[in-house]
Amino acid sequence: MRRIGNALSYSNVVATLALFLALGGGVVYAASNLGKNSVKNKNIAANAVKARNLAKNSVTTAKIKNNAITTKKVKQASLGRSDLATGTLAGLQVAEVSAAAVPGLSVQQTGGTPVPLTGTPTFTPLAGKSYELLVELRGNPVDADGSGEDFCRAFVELFVNGAPANGAGLWQDVTGTPPFNNEPIGTSSAAIALQAAGQPQTLTALSFGNGGCSAATTASLRAVVIQFG
Repeated sequence: MRRIGNALSYSNVVATLALFLALGGGVVYAASNLGKNSVKNKNIAANAVKARNLAKNSVTTAKIKNNAITTKKVKQASLGRSDLATGTLAGLQVAEVSAAAVPGLSVQQTGGTPVPLTGTPTFTPLAGKSYELLVELRGNPVDADGSGEDFCRAFVELFVNGAPANGAGLWQDVTGTPPFNNEPIGTSSAAIALQAAGQPQTLTALSFGNGGCSAATTASLRAVVIQFG
């Protein structure tokens, strides 16, 4: 130990320290001044890059390989229709209207009775898409004259920008054979005629009743527009 101590001098210590700093400093300098594209895949340990290491919005669509994200990579119920661009999925509901109480079911009017609608009656067609209108009329038709010759038949017609598009009806005939003498639910679906892309389309409705329906006749209406393609 005394020999080592005697061999050490101020100049030896300084030289050794300088060498250590030079080598260590070079490593630090090299690590902090890497050239562009100098870190390759082989330099990154497996599972070394975590989600927390990625800057927000750093992974863009252009960085994702085609077909790289499969169904099993998407968390169940994590995506809703509102997260997708309009027209991404076939069968997208683009309009919906309803009426809790349809008026005029026991009144016979040539021009029909306007039905006040709530909901989203207007949609704008997209180029290359097709559209279908689904209608449901649900209620309680009541044959006014019982066993008489007349029977209750009520109908609601849906219009798209004023043009007849689809409709549904319900009826009751007491003289008929059960259960075929009563239809409390009427449904229908029909393609909407080809529309001009970009031109807003609005749903309206008219009800058509007859004298054979009692004033006790009631019905609710629901209609939706589905986009395909």
